[in-house]
Amino acid sequence: MPIPKEDTKKNLVFDVRVATVVPGKITGENKTYELKGIDLAMKLHYLKGLYFFNNTNITNSTSNNGTKNNGTTNNLWSVSEMKSVPMYDWLISYFVACGRIRASSDETGDRPSIKLNDAGIRVVEAQSSKTVDEWLAMEDFLSMQDQLIYNHALGPDLPFSPLVCLQVTWFKCGGISMGLSWAHILGDAFSATEFMNMWTQYMQGHHQKPKTLAIQHPSQPNYKPLSPSQEPTSVKRVNPVGDHWVNPTNCKIGTHTFHLTPQQLDQLHLKVHGSKMKDKDSSQFFEVITAIIWKSIAKIRNDLETKNVTICRPKTIKQEHGMPYNGQVLGTIEATFSVSSADPSTLVHLVAENYVDESNMVEELVNHDMSKFDYIVYGQTLHLLT
Repeated sequence: MPIPKEDTKKNLVFDVRVATVVPGKITGENKTYELKGIDLAMKLHYLKGLYFFNNTNITNSTSNNGTKNNGTTNNLWSVSEMKSVPMYDWLISYFVACGRIRASSDETGDRPSIKLNDAGIRVVEAQSSKTVDEWLAMEDFLSMQDQLIYNHALGPDLPFSPLVCLQVTWFKCGGISMGLSWAHILGDAFSATEFMNMWTQYMQGHHQKPKTLAIQHPSQPNYKPLSPSQEPTSVKRVNPVGDHWVNPTNCKIGTHTFHLTPQQLDQLHLKVHGSKMKDKDSSQFFEVITAIIWKSIAKIRNDLETKNVTICRPKTIKQEHGMPYNGQVLGTIEATFSVSSADPSTLVHLVAENYVDESNMVEELVNHDMSKFDYIVYGQTLHLLT
Protein backbone atom coordinates (compact mmCIF):
# COMPACT_ATOMS: atom_id res chain seq x y z
CA MET A 1 0.00 0.00 0.00
CA PRO A 2 1.50 3.37 -0.99
CA ILE A 3 2.45 5.67 1.86
CA PRO A 4 0.59 9.05 1.66
CA LYS A 5 2.65 12.04 0.58
CA GLU A 6 2.08 13.97 3.80
CA ASP A 7 3.87 11.22 5.72
CA THR A 8 6.98 11.50 3.56
CA LYS A 9 8.12 14.94 4.66
CA LYS A 10 9.14 14.23 8.26
CA ASN A 11 12.22 12.51 9.65
CA LEU A 12 13.10 10.79 6.40
CA VAL A 13 16.86 11.28 6.61
CA PHE A 14 18.74 12.44 9.69
CA ASP A 15 22.06 12.16 11.57
CA VAL A 16 24.04 13.14 8.48
CA ARG A 17 27.82 12.85 8.79
CA VAL A 18 30.28 14.07 6.18
CA ALA A 19 33.85 12.89 5.64
CA THR A 20 36.55 12.92 2.98
CA VAL A 21 38.41 9.84 1.77
CA VAL A 22 41.71 10.18 -0.09
CA PRO A 23 43.85 7.74 -2.11
CA GLY A 24 46.24 5.53 -0.19
CA LYS A 25 49.19 6.67 -2.25
CA ILE A 26 50.47 10.06 -3.41
CA THR A 27 50.02 10.47 -7.16
CA GLY A 28 52.66 13.17 -7.49
CA GLU A 29 52.80 16.87 -6.78
CA ASN A 30 51.87 19.56 -9.29
CA LYS A 31 50.41 17.16 -11.84
CA THR A 32 47.62 18.52 -13.99
CA TYR A 33 44.99 16.59 -15.93
CA GLU A 34 44.04 18.52 -19.04
CA LEU A 35 40.35 18.45 -19.89
CA LYS A 36 39.29 17.85 -23.47
CA GLY A 37 36.63 19.77 -25.32
CA ILE A 38 34.03 17.05 -24.80
CA ASP A 39 34.76 17.15 -21.04
CA LEU A 40 34.18 20.89 -20.90
CA ALA A 41 30.97 20.53 -22.91
CA MET A 42 29.67 18.46 -19.98
CA LYS A 43 30.80 20.81 -17.17
CA LEU A 44 27.25 21.87 -16.20
CA HIS A 45 25.91 18.30 -16.03
CA TYR A 46 26.00 15.81 -13.15
CA LEU A 47 25.19 12.12 -13.11
CA LYS A 48 23.16 10.64 -10.27
CA GLY A 49 22.94 6.99 -9.30
CA LEU A 50 21.00 5.29 -6.50
CA TYR A 51 21.46 1.67 -5.42
CA PHE A 52 19.43 -0.20 -2.78
CA PHE A 53 20.61 -3.22 -0.78
CA ASN A 54 18.35 -5.12 1.60
CA ASN A 55 19.60 -6.67 4.82
CA THR A 56 20.17 -10.04 3.15
CA ASN A 57 22.45 -8.53 0.53
CA ILE A 58 24.42 -6.71 3.21
CA THR A 59 24.77 -9.83 5.35
CA ASN A 60 25.99 -11.87 2.39
CA SER A 61 28.53 -9.28 1.32
CA THR A 62 29.79 -9.01 4.88
CA SER A 63 30.08 -12.77 5.25
CA ASN A 64 32.04 -12.93 2.01
CA ASN A 65 34.46 -10.40 3.43
CA GLY A 66 34.90 -12.32 6.65
CA THR A 67 33.29 -9.70 8.87
CA LYS A 68 30.78 -10.62 11.54
CA ASN A 69 27.25 -9.28 11.08
CA ASN A 70 24.69 -8.93 13.87
CA GLY A 71 21.69 -8.75 11.53
CA THR A 72 20.96 -5.06 12.01
CA THR A 73 24.20 -3.12 11.62
CA ASN A 74 27.02 -3.71 9.18
CA ASN A 75 30.19 -1.78 9.87
CA LEU A 76 31.52 -2.69 6.43
CA TRP A 77 29.37 0.05 4.93
CA SER A 78 29.94 2.72 7.60
CA VAL A 79 32.00 5.82 6.90
CA SER A 80 34.66 4.76 9.39
CA GLU A 81 35.03 1.36 7.72
CA MET A 82 34.89 2.83 4.22
CA LYS A 83 37.87 5.00 5.18
CA SER A 84 39.98 1.86 5.20
CA VAL A 85 42.53 0.01 3.09
CA PRO A 86 40.09 -1.27 0.39
CA MET A 87 38.78 2.21 -0.34
CA TYR A 88 42.24 3.75 -0.18
CA ASP A 89 43.43 1.19 -2.74
CA TRP A 90 40.37 1.72 -4.93
CA LEU A 91 40.98 5.48 -5.05
CA ILE A 92 44.58 4.96 -6.15
CA SER A 93 43.18 3.64 -9.41
CA TYR A 94 40.72 6.55 -9.54
CA PHE A 95 43.09 9.29 -8.44
CA VAL A 96 41.78 11.68 -11.11
CA ALA A 97 38.38 11.57 -9.35
CA CYS A 98 40.15 12.76 -6.19
CA GLY A 99 41.47 15.94 -7.78
CA ARG A 100 40.01 19.44 -7.84
CA ILE A 101 39.07 21.80 -10.64
CA ARG A 102 41.32 24.72 -11.47
CA ALA A 103 39.68 27.39 -13.64
CA SER A 104 43.12 28.31 -14.95
CA SER A 105 46.70 27.17 -14.47
CA ASP A 106 50.23 27.80 -15.70
CA GLU A 107 50.07 24.61 -17.76
CA THR A 108 46.70 25.17 -19.44
CA GLY A 109 46.23 28.95 -19.34
CA ASP A 110 42.56 29.90 -19.14
CA ARG A 111 41.47 26.36 -19.96
CA PRO A 112 40.01 24.56 -16.89
CA SER A 113 41.89 21.49 -15.69
CA ILE A 114 41.95 19.01 -12.81
CA LYS A 115 44.71 19.45 -10.24
CA LEU A 116 45.80 16.00 -9.06
CA ASN A 117 46.24 16.98 -5.43
CA ASP A 118 44.71 13.84 -3.82
CA ALA A 119 42.05 15.97 -2.11
CA GLY A 120 39.71 12.97 -2.13
CA ILE A 121 36.03 12.26 -2.64
CA ARG A 122 33.17 13.24 -0.34
CA VAL A 123 31.59 10.39 1.66
CA VAL A 124 28.35 10.93 3.58
CA GLU A 125 26.59 8.65 6.07
CA ALA A 126 22.96 9.15 7.13
CA GLN A 127 20.09 7.36 8.85
CA SER A 128 16.48 6.94 7.72
CA SER A 129 13.36 6.32 9.78
CA LYS A 130 11.93 4.14 7.00
CA THR A 131 12.61 0.61 5.85
CA VAL A 132 13.75 0.02 2.28
CA ASP A 133 10.31 -1.35 1.36
CA GLU A 134 8.55 1.64 2.93
CA TRP A 135 10.77 4.05 1.04
CA LEU A 136 10.14 2.32 -2.28
CA ALA A 137 6.38 2.30 -1.56
CA MET A 138 6.11 6.07 -1.16
CA GLU A 139 3.85 7.69 -3.75
CA ASP A 140 6.39 10.40 -4.51
CA PHE A 141 9.41 8.09 -4.28
CA LEU A 142 11.03 9.40 -7.47
CA SER A 143 10.87 13.02 -6.32
CA MET A 144 12.34 12.09 -2.91
CA GLN A 145 15.47 10.41 -4.24
CA ASP A 146 17.55 13.56 -3.85
CA GLN A 147 17.46 13.02 -0.07
CA LEU A 148 19.48 9.85 -0.62
CA ILE A 149 22.00 11.51 -2.96
CA TYR A 150 24.23 14.23 -1.55
CA ASN A 151 23.51 17.66 -3.03
CA HIS A 152 26.59 18.26 -5.11
CA ALA A 153 27.70 20.91 -7.58
CA LEU A 154 31.10 22.31 -8.49
CA GLY A 155 31.82 25.80 -7.21
CA PRO A 156 31.68 28.57 -6.40
CA ASP A 157 34.86 27.57 -4.52
CA LEU A 158 36.17 25.24 -7.22
CA PRO A 159 39.43 24.30 -5.42
CA PHE A 160 37.33 22.89 -2.54
CA SER A 161 34.58 21.15 -4.55
CA PRO A 162 34.86 17.34 -4.83
CA LEU A 163 34.21 15.74 -8.20
CA VAL A 164 32.50 12.71 -6.65
CA CYS A 165 30.17 12.30 -3.66
CA LEU A 166 28.92 9.02 -2.16
CA GLN A 167 26.07 8.87 0.36
CA VAL A 168 25.35 5.75 2.42
CA THR A 169 21.91 5.86 4.04
CA TRP A 170 20.98 3.31 6.69
CA PHE A 171 17.35 2.19 6.88
CA LYS A 172 15.78 0.89 10.08
CA CYS A 173 15.47 -2.61 8.55
CA GLY A 174 19.26 -2.88 8.25
CA GLY A 175 19.29 -2.26 4.51
CA ILE A 176 21.15 0.61 2.90
CA SER A 177 21.12 2.82 -0.14
CA MET A 178 24.18 4.10 -1.93
CA GLY A 179 23.78 7.43 -3.69
CA LEU A 180 26.32 8.62 -6.24
CA SER A 181 26.77 12.18 -7.46
CA TRP A 182 29.33 12.35 -10.26
CA ALA A 183 30.55 15.47 -12.07
CA HIS A 184 30.09 14.71 -15.77
CA ILE A 185 33.23 16.65 -16.61
CA LEU A 186 35.10 13.69 -15.07
CA GLY A 187 33.57 10.98 -17.25
CA ASP A 188 30.44 9.63 -18.91
CA ALA A 189 27.69 7.38 -17.53
CA PHE A 190 29.61 4.28 -18.55
CA SER A 191 32.66 5.43 -16.56
CA ALA A 192 30.48 6.25 -13.54
CA THR A 193 28.92 2.77 -13.66
CA GLU A 194 32.34 1.14 -13.86
CA PHE A 195 33.46 3.31 -10.94
CA MET A 196 30.66 1.93 -8.73
CA ASN A 197 31.14 -1.65 -9.89
CA MET A 198 34.82 -1.46 -9.04
CA TRP A 199 34.06 0.04 -5.63
CA THR A 200 31.79 -2.86 -4.64
CA GLN A 201 34.50 -5.32 -5.67
CA TYR A 202 37.09 -3.57 -3.52
CA MET A 203 34.78 -3.32 -0.50
CA GLN A 204 34.10 -7.06 -0.67
CA GLY A 205 37.78 -7.90 -0.92
CA HIS A 206 37.66 -9.04 -4.56
CA HIS A 207 40.40 -6.91 -6.01
CA GLN A 208 43.95 -7.09 -7.26
CA LYS A 209 46.88 -5.02 -6.17
CA PRO A 210 46.08 -1.40 -7.12
CA LYS A 211 47.98 0.23 -9.93
CA THR A 212 48.81 3.88 -10.41
CA LEU A 213 47.58 4.87 -13.85
CA ALA A 214 49.72 6.89 -16.18
CA ILE A 215 47.81 9.80 -17.65
CA GLN A 216 47.95 9.70 -21.40
CA HIS A 217 46.53 12.24 -23.81
CA PRO A 218 46.13 10.74 -27.28
CA SER A 219 46.90 13.13 -30.09
CA GLN A 220 43.84 14.96 -31.30
CA PRO A 221 43.10 15.25 -35.03
CA ASN A 222 43.07 18.73 -36.49
CA TYR A 223 39.64 19.78 -37.67
CA LYS A 224 38.90 22.56 -40.10
CA PRO A 225 37.11 25.57 -38.60
CA LEU A 226 33.39 24.95 -38.43
CA SER A 227 31.04 26.88 -40.63
CA PRO A 228 27.64 27.81 -39.12
CA SER A 229 26.01 25.03 -41.16
CA GLN A 230 28.43 22.49 -39.66
CA GLU A 231 27.89 23.39 -36.03
CA PRO A 232 26.55 20.50 -33.95
CA THR A 233 22.88 20.44 -33.00
CA SER A 234 23.52 18.17 -29.99
CA VAL A 235 24.79 21.06 -27.82
CA LYS A 236 23.52 24.54 -27.01
CA ARG A 237 25.65 27.57 -26.20
CA VAL A 238 24.85 29.47 -22.99
CA ASN A 239 26.51 32.46 -21.39
CA PRO A 240 29.47 31.62 -19.12
CA VAL A 241 28.34 30.68 -15.61
CA GLY A 242 31.56 31.72 -13.87
CA ASP A 243 32.91 29.59 -11.03
CA HIS A 244 29.56 28.07 -10.02
CA TRP A 245 29.04 25.25 -12.50
CA VAL A 246 25.27 24.87 -12.38
CA ASN A 247 22.86 24.56 -15.30
CA PRO A 248 21.18 28.00 -15.61
CA THR A 249 17.86 26.63 -16.87
CA ASN A 250 14.74 27.30 -14.79
CA CYS A 251 12.78 24.39 -16.23
CA LYS A 252 11.21 22.00 -13.76
CA ILE A 253 12.22 18.41 -14.41
CA GLY A 254 10.09 15.40 -13.56
CA THR A 255 11.20 11.79 -13.38
CA HIS A 256 9.42 8.69 -14.56
CA THR A 257 10.60 5.10 -14.69
CA PHE A 258 9.08 2.19 -16.57
CA HIS A 259 10.28 -1.38 -16.90
CA LEU A 260 9.95 -3.61 -19.95
CA THR A 261 10.01 -7.39 -19.67
CA PRO A 262 11.53 -9.55 -22.44
CA GLN A 263 7.99 -10.51 -23.44
CA GLN A 264 6.97 -6.86 -23.76
CA LEU A 265 10.07 -6.13 -25.83
CA ASP A 266 9.15 -8.98 -28.16
CA GLN A 267 5.63 -7.58 -28.49
CA LEU A 268 6.93 -4.10 -29.32
CA HIS A 269 9.34 -5.53 -31.86
CA LEU A 270 6.55 -7.57 -33.45
CA LYS A 271 4.21 -4.58 -33.49
CA VAL A 272 6.76 -2.46 -35.34
CA HIS A 273 8.20 -5.04 -37.73
CA GLY A 274 5.16 -7.30 -38.11
CA SER A 275 5.76 -10.27 -40.38
CA LYS A 276 9.22 -8.96 -41.25
CA MET A 277 10.52 -9.79 -37.78
CA LYS A 278 13.25 -12.42 -37.74
CA ASP A 279 13.53 -14.96 -34.94
CA LYS A 280 17.10 -13.96 -34.12
CA ASP A 281 16.68 -10.23 -34.77
CA SER A 282 16.97 -8.67 -31.30
CA SER A 283 19.53 -6.00 -32.19
CA GLN A 284 16.98 -3.24 -32.76
CA PHE A 285 15.21 -3.23 -29.39
CA PHE A 286 16.75 0.14 -28.54
CA GLU A 287 15.78 1.56 -31.93
CA VAL A 288 12.22 0.29 -31.47
CA ILE A 289 11.89 1.88 -28.01
CA THR A 290 13.43 5.11 -29.32
CA ALA A 291 10.99 5.23 -32.23
CA ILE A 292 7.96 4.72 -29.97
CA ILE A 293 9.08 7.34 -27.43
CA TRP A 294 9.96 9.79 -30.20
CA LYS A 295 6.59 9.35 -31.92
CA SER A 296 4.68 9.62 -28.62
CA ILE A 297 6.39 12.87 -27.61
CA ALA A 298 5.85 14.30 -31.10
CA LYS A 299 2.12 13.57 -30.76
CA ILE A 300 1.96 15.29 -27.38
CA ARG A 301 3.83 18.34 -28.66
CA ASN A 302 2.15 18.44 -32.08
CA ASP A 303 5.54 17.96 -33.74
CA LEU A 304 6.91 21.12 -32.10
CA GLU A 305 10.71 20.88 -31.69
CA THR A 306 10.69 17.11 -32.18
CA LYS A 307 12.41 16.80 -35.56
CA ASN A 308 15.86 16.24 -33.97
CA VAL A 309 16.96 13.53 -31.58
CA THR A 310 20.34 13.10 -29.87
CA ILE A 311 21.51 9.59 -29.04
CA CYS A 312 24.44 8.92 -26.73
CA ARG A 313 26.26 5.63 -27.32
CA PRO A 314 29.40 4.12 -25.82
CA LYS A 315 32.47 3.85 -28.00
CA THR A 316 33.27 0.35 -29.19
CA ILE A 317 36.86 0.63 -27.93
CA LYS A 318 37.05 0.25 -24.16
CA GLN A 319 39.28 2.63 -22.24
CA GLU A 320 42.33 0.93 -20.77
CA HIS A 321 42.47 0.35 -17.01
CA GLY A 322 38.94 1.70 -16.49
CA MET A 323 40.17 5.30 -16.44
CA PRO A 324 37.11 7.60 -16.25
CA TYR A 325 36.64 9.65 -19.39
CA ASN A 326 33.94 11.15 -21.59
CA GLY A 327 34.09 8.61 -24.38
CA GLN A 328 30.43 8.65 -25.31
CA VAL A 329 29.51 9.24 -28.94
CA LEU A 330 27.08 12.13 -29.41
CA GLY A 331 25.02 11.42 -32.49
CA THR A 332 22.04 13.20 -33.97
CA ILE A 333 19.13 12.15 -36.14
CA GLU A 334 16.96 14.57 -38.08
CA ALA A 335 13.52 13.83 -39.48
CA THR A 336 12.36 15.78 -42.53
CA PHE A 337 8.75 14.68 -42.08
CA SER A 338 6.04 14.71 -39.42
CA VAL A 339 7.24 12.38 -36.67
CA SER A 340 3.82 12.14 -35.01
CA SER A 341 2.23 10.63 -38.13
CA ALA A 342 5.19 8.50 -39.22
CA ASP A 343 5.14 4.73 -39.20
CA PRO A 344 7.29 3.43 -36.30
CA SER A 345 9.25 1.20 -38.68
CA THR A 346 10.27 4.32 -40.64
CA LEU A 347 11.59 5.90 -37.45
CA VAL A 348 13.43 2.69 -36.55
CA HIS A 349 15.15 2.76 -39.93
CA LEU A 350 15.99 6.45 -39.46
CA VAL A 351 17.55 5.81 -36.05
CA ALA A 352 19.53 2.82 -37.31
CA GLU A 353 20.72 4.24 -40.63
CA ASN A 354 20.83 8.05 -40.37
CA TYR A 355 22.88 8.44 -37.19
CA VAL A 356 25.38 11.32 -37.54
CA ASP A 357 28.31 11.31 -35.10
CA GLU A 358 28.89 14.90 -33.88
CA SER A 359 31.53 14.11 -31.25
CA ASN A 360 34.39 15.63 -33.24
CA MET A 361 32.32 18.71 -34.07
CA VAL A 362 31.51 19.21 -30.37
CA GLU A 363 35.19 18.85 -29.48
CA GLU A 364 36.20 21.43 -32.08
CA LEU A 365 33.38 23.83 -31.18
CA VAL A 366 34.33 23.91 -27.49
CA ASN A 367 38.03 24.32 -28.29
CA HIS A 368 37.21 27.16 -30.69
CA ASP A 369 34.87 28.93 -28.23
CA MET A 370 37.12 28.49 -25.19
CA SER A 371 36.08 30.85 -22.34
CA LYS A 372 33.41 32.51 -24.51
CA PHE A 373 30.53 30.13 -23.81
CA ASP A 374 29.40 27.21 -21.70
CA TYR A 375 27.19 24.43 -23.04
CA ILE A 376 24.06 22.42 -22.42
CA VAL A 377 23.96 18.90 -23.83
CA TYR A 378 21.18 16.99 -22.08
CA GLY A 379 17.85 18.61 -22.82
CA GLN A 380 18.99 20.51 -25.89
CA THR A 381 16.93 18.00 -27.91
CA LEU A 382 15.17 14.74 -27.08
CA HIS A 383 18.14 12.81 -25.67
CA LEU A 384 18.42 9.03 -25.36
CA LEU A 385 21.23 7.00 -23.82
CA THR A 386 22.10 3.46 -24.86
